[in-house]
Amino acid sequence: MSSRASRRFQRFLRSWSLALLASGIAGAQPLTFACEDKLDFPHVMGDGQALVLDKPGASVEFIRLLGEELGLQITIKRLPWKRALELELKEGTIDGLFPVSYKKEREAFGVLPWKGGKADETRSMFLSSYFFYKLKSSPLAWDGKALKNLQGPIGAPRGYSIAGDLRQMGYEVQESDDVRKDMKRLSLGWLAALAGLEPAQDFLLETNPELGKDIVKVQPAISTKHYYLMLSHSFVDKHPELAQRIWDKCRELRERELPRLLKRYAAK
Repeated sequence: MSSRASRRFQRFLRSWSLALLASGIAGAQPLTFACEDKLDFPHVMGDGQALVLDKPGASVEFIRLLGEELGLQITIKRLPWKRALELELKEGTIDGLFPVSYKKEREAFGVLPWKGGKADETRSMFLSSYFFYKLKSSPLAWDGKALKNLQGPIGAPRGYSIAGDLRQMGYEVQESDDVRKDMKRLSLGWLAALAGLEPAQDFLLETNPELGKDIVKVQPAISTKHYYLMLSHSFVDKHPELAQRIWDKCRELRERELPRLLKRYAAK
């Protein structure tokens, strides 16, 4: 056998072995991936424990496609964010959590694709940006580095990375489990600003006009982050090759399928 043929055969054996591994895991023990139990437009739609039947969210559809193409039996459940990340993923009672941005302290809870000593952005699921939101009448301004005329605390979703980022910048942050209530608190002047992910916050403003009519987005973005499928330490320890294959598939689906999935949610 020539060296080229030998290499092809070895690649075939590796692919075949991984396929058997994947199908074996799927047949013996379904995988459980979790997402948040709150609306995260367009990635996770609706609130509560049940997934929306018709259009559950672009990231939910992304994960379902991942399972289909890898031959994995994946169950998706919805959980409160902090519980999902800091308890269930850490303890290995769920195998994965999505979508998750990178923060150093989250390395204790789960594993992201890694390359060159940092999270591998090429194998993320998508990019998203955080923005400040304020009342139209507020003098608050943001130059991309510091807030000016800030007169009160900033609201942020509980457990999200932006809360820690803002505290590191020296700002007072009040975390909450209900962004709609935070919009009401902002409208009443109890908060000086909100920090939110652009697609989800914009969707809430558009679909809650009684609250959103006096709220505007502040340019530029606070930060833009990659969001990943985070796997549990126990899963990666038991199935390191399959974990890499899952993240490789994330890269493939992001390039091939994500634009189509997002388009389904463009007409809100």
